[in-house]
Amino acid sequence: MEMTWKFFLLIIPFLTGCVMEHNAYRVADVTLKDSQPCISVDNDPTLNDGQAKLLTLSLSARDAKGQMQEVWKQDSFDNPTYTIQAGQCIPVKYPFKGDDEYSVAVITAQPTDKVSTKRLWSRNFKINELTPK
Repeated sequence: MEMTWKFFLLIIPFLTGCVMEHNAYRVADVTLKDSQPCISVDNDPTLNDGQAKLLTLSLSARDAKGQMQEVWKQDSFDNPTYTIQAGQCIPVKYPFKGDDEYSVAVITAQPTDKVSTKRLWSRNFKINELTPK
């Protein structure tokens, strides 16, 4: 009887563990192209049919106090028009500096189902640490 009790104590954490089919966070690809960062997303089935739209792209930079502060944002959540292609650079109109640290967050979804196809991509980077594309 005591062996059964110990078995259940050990097995319960495994049975109640959260197993997610789709990880909420993905790593964005950031490389250097023409001396500018090329931010792209890849390796997700929601991008394969060419229907995924850019909902939001947010760029933050580390300030003098060491905190990340948003410095640029493209928000078209309510009316997305920019189609995301896997591996294609997403345009960002911001004057990057080589030694600053940045964080990018990209939210994509298919217009027909913004809930189950919504994906969040993020990445921290410094321009002078990126590899050329």
